Amino acid sequence: MTAQNLVTLSTSSAIRLSPFGTHSGLDFTMQNVNASGYIYIGNENVSSTNYGFRLYPNQAISIELNGRDAIYAVSSASDMKVAVLSVALEAGS
Repeated sequence: MTAQNLVTLSTSSAIRLSPFGTHSGLDFTMQNVNASGYIYIGNENVSSTNYGFRLYPNQAISIELNGRDAIYAVSSASDMKVAVLSVALEAGS
């Protein structure tokens, strides 16, 4: 199953991008679709000063999440958006 979303982010609260609860595992791609500003990707504590990965404008990152992992994002300015594409892993992956 493939899902795509455009998520509006906050500058102060990390927004969960991955599904809640246990999932089957996902290939997860996130892209900063803004002309300026940064998207910060990480765990539930991600912020503009405590980030795991910083996405520049138009930059994307892909990761594989196991069934218990979650991914969060915040932005450097209000109302910024991140594009999210998730694809369920094949059985046995």
